[in-house]
Amino acid sequence: MTQKINSQLLKSMARHHTKLGLKYFIKGLNYERCAELPYIISLVQEKFDTSLKYLDIGSGESPLPTYFLKESNWDIWCVDKFSWVQKQWEHAARTMSRDSFQNRFHVVEKDFFDADLPPESFDIITNVSVIEHFEGDLDSKAMAASARLLKPGGRYILTTLINDGYFKEFSLKKNVYGETYDNKPVFYQRHYDIENLDKRLIKPSGLNEVSRIYFGDYGYQAFENFIQRVPNIIRVFYRWAIPMLAQQFMSYSSLPISRREMLTNTASGVILVLEKQ
Repeated sequence: MTQKINSQLLKSMARHHTKLGLKYFIKGLNYERCAELPYIISLVQEKFDTSLKYLDIGSGESPLPTYFLKESNWDIWCVDKFSWVQKQWEHAARTMSRDSFQNRFHVVEKDFFDADLPPESFDIITNVSVIEHFEGDLDSKAMAASARLLKPGGRYILTTLINDGYFKEFSLKKNVYGETYDNKPVFYQRHYDIENLDKRLIKPSGLNEVSRIYFGDYGYQAFENFIQRVPNIIRVFYRWAIPMLAQQFMSYSSLPISRREMLTNTASGVILVLEKQ
């Protein structure tokens, strides 16, 4: 049984994303984010009027922190080791007047492990398609370290790639996320399977699983067979339509998509909700 993307929340996020600047208007919302972000919003929107402390790990230029800034009364924190996270300040300024957010919006440009964030201080943590990029056992260590930041009763929302039965790690012969290629392939990302999702992520976190749902192209593989195969110069002309394509081809299910031939870059993933006792 599949469930469609919430069209109202997808449109709301897509509108927010296009208002963050010309670059984002042209680029459009990433295909897989069209499934991840509306679902995450649906999980927490009833808490928008509550004063909560929220952390997004590996924010980069994600529209999610400033969407929450606009829609909620939360104290918002973004952490990322790369300088692109400073774009979050521009996003915030395009979203609200500085007077209305300067005391509740925080950007930390540091490696997560060196960020020195206070333990048990956050009510909600999101980790959106980031954990698969942690090399070696750093994914497990990051889960344990970030779980310690949650208050008792706090929720951790995690999304990542999954291909059940086909766990695989990918390296590229080019520079990747600040790591320089020097005749040795650079680690890029991994596809988890259900076994490693539990062993590498859930168990090391020490958190209790509340829910999980899988997402992707359950019929025609639009992302792998069409969207990412089109040259970038042509893709520019239809990026504005990505949310509509996602609405048409992507859905949620209680079962993951599993294929031996799944491409490195895929839109097949899982959304986990974990809770601290």
